[in-house]
Amino acid sequence: MQGWSSHEEQQVRFETFARNMKFKGKRVLDLGCGLGELYDYLSENQRPGFYLGFDQHWSFLHQARKRIGSSQCRFKFADISRATLPEMDIIVASGSLNYQSKNPDYLNEMIMRMFSACKEATIFNLLNIEAFPDQQVLQAYNKLEVLQFCQTVTPNVTLIDDYSDADFTLVLRK
Repeated sequence: MQGWSSHEEQQVRFETFARNMKFKGKRVLDLGCGLGELYDYLSENQRPGFYLGFDQHWSFLHQARKRIGSSQCRFKFADISRATLPEMDIIVASGSLNYQSKNPDYLNEMIMRMFSACKEATIFNLLNIEAFPDQQVLQAYNKLEVLQFCQTVTPNVTLIDDYSDADFTLVLRK
């Protein structure tokens, strides 16, 4: 497991995604896929029809490709902030939008890009600024401000904040 404070916390985030989104048979794009652990989780619970993971760490992708041999799963080296996002049913970002950027509009631009490329929905989680007020590498967010922005993208937005004090999840549906 990479990038999370614990395996248990990562599983809670994945469970939150699975409770609020139907992945079975869907084409899923995972931005910042790391080692492909979301694919592992979904394969046990709601097997997607096709899974494509983007990440900018070769070592993570190498490990994921070596470990996961499914023809329904692919990994691609890509900087998610610059890559062209393929049209997919569901676009996911679990933790990957929490890194600081020099671009003050980074999060809003990513949300718009993800929503434009999805056919059905975008689901992502972010660190809660109430739990992480001062970060040097990561960026935490005010959930109500992010929700308000998402409502300018689509009226079909759900904020989920009952699973952790540390972060929250947003679902944007077409």
